[in-house]
Amino acid sequence: MSSQRMKQIEQTVGTTQRFVLSQGLTNVGQHAALLGDDDTKRLFAELYADPDRPEVRPQEAYQAILSSMQPGWSLRLLQLFWPDPMPRLTFQEQTEKWGAPSDEGLDILSQGLSMSIQEQPLPYIRRTILEFVFPGDEGVAWWDGLRGLCQGFGLRFSPLLGEEILVLSHEILNLHFE
Repeated sequence: MSSQRMKQIEQTVGTTQRFVLSQGLTNVGQHAALLGDDDTKRLFAELYADPDRPEVRPQEAYQAILSSMQPGWSLRLLQLFWPDPMPRLTFQEQTEKWGAPSDEGLDILSQGLSMSIQEQPLPYIRRTILEFVFPGDEGVAWWDGLRGLCQGFGLRFSPLLGEEILVLSHEILNLHFE
């Protein structure tokens, strides 16, 4: 193999720079998309278990998603641990409704609990995010059809809005937009 070809392979195999560089947001049909540095459009959606369905089969859903793709398409599955402030905020709101403690011991306990709520790290939840590199017009119908495909396996498919993509980009991909 020629040294020039070897250099080209070294530059393209295993690099993630093209996944994390971005020019901002754009639209693909009715969906928000991240415009990559290489002018690719990347659609994002979250997959999560349908709370109304007792049988959830994510492995079968992933297999169905991958087998429905066309050759050459790119899809990335991200399993993230994401800070979840809602349980803390809910508990804090409940403690604030308790009112003023009746004696000094309960007051100290209440203050300690309040400080603990504010200073403890946030709990995390696991999120499953799909990143799809938009291949062109034929990809729109496939992306729109994933909702129905996932539903059959007890999963909900929720495309991310532009604001959610920006938060994901900042927190996970470390992108900074001006």
